[in-house]
Amino acid sequence: MKNLNRFIFVLIPIVASFLAFKFAELDPAYITAFGWSSICVSKAGFPSKTAYNPSQFEFHDGKFYVDAGGTVNLRAILPQGKTYNDLLNQFNHSHKEWSKMVEEQVYWKIYSSHDPVGNVLFEKWPVNPEEMLYQNKPLCFIQFNTTGGIRDWNSSAVNWDDTGNNDIQRDVGSWLSMAQPGWQLYILHTVGFRRNCPENKYWDYNQGKEIIPIAFEMAKPITYTIVEVK
Repeated sequence: MKNLNRFIFVLIPIVASFLAFKFAELDPAYITAFGWSSICVSKAGFPSKTAYNPSQFEFHDGKFYVDAGGTVNLRAILPQGKTYNDLLNQFNHSHKEWSKMVEEQVYWKIYSSHDPVGNVLFEKWPVNPEEMLYQNKPLCFIQFNTTGGIRDWNSSAVNWDDTGNNDIQRDVGSWLSMAQPGWQLYILHTVGFRRNCPENKYWDYNQGKEIIPIAFEMAKPITYTIVEVK
């Protein structure tokens, strides 16, 4: 009984800490500064969900600004009253290809106005973010699964230093190291699922086996933003 009591005593703060993290409230100062359905781009470290720090952001004229050779951390804020679970269910379960689903996912896509050597890729960004959703060759494409509690959240983030779970430091960092003032990034955020494409299967002679390609089915962008290099 003593061992059981000791176990319960240890377990309670662990559960309490988990619940505090799971239901941590988004600092309302983010909404005041950027509104619902927004992406916040920090040039000075990871933006905490519960503590808005205005010194991390440079935002004016409808754009965020970052330094050439600097870092980028991202936070998305969903539409008011929505969680990722709401958005995933709304899109995925009514999709005609849902039966081929392999994994539900949350997506970040980042495009650059220029390639690293200065060739122009996009002279201007479209007014409708849907036009960017399936553009070829994004600078960075991040896919997060939904198994870690994210379905209950109304905000999520991409951490520059979390190199084990995303490639933003590798992909965007390399670009920023060569970027010139005025170059831009276009960042969008959405949900969807990864599926198999048996209709496009083919035989790979090098591997000696049949290959079934995959596809990413993505909802209309939840939100997007533009970042300019200083």
